[in-house]
Amino acid sequence: MSTRRTKWIFLVLPAVLLAGCADYMSHRDTVSFGAGDAMQTNIAIHTVNPFPPQAYETDLDRDGASVANAQERYLIPGDPEVPGSENRAAELP
Repeated sequence: MSTRRTKWIFLVLPAVLLAGCADYMSHRDTVSFGAGDAMQTNIAIHTVNPFPPQAYETDLDRDGASVANAQERYLIPGDPEVPGSENRAAELP
């Protein structure tokens, strides 16, 4: 087989194969390929209670002192009150 004919086959064959996919891709119900699934989006938007009941709980039993203690524990590596953090101080530079 000649080089010219081989090049022609390798250029035309993928184009023919992709042309077969064009008919399948034209059977979409969207405006463009980037468009999402409108039905699923509308179902999600019109859900009555999308969040669990725990998400609406705003009465948190915390005060400023407990938040300050938590922040200090976060900043100090190797806190003995936190399980598994003893080895963390050795890992840090």
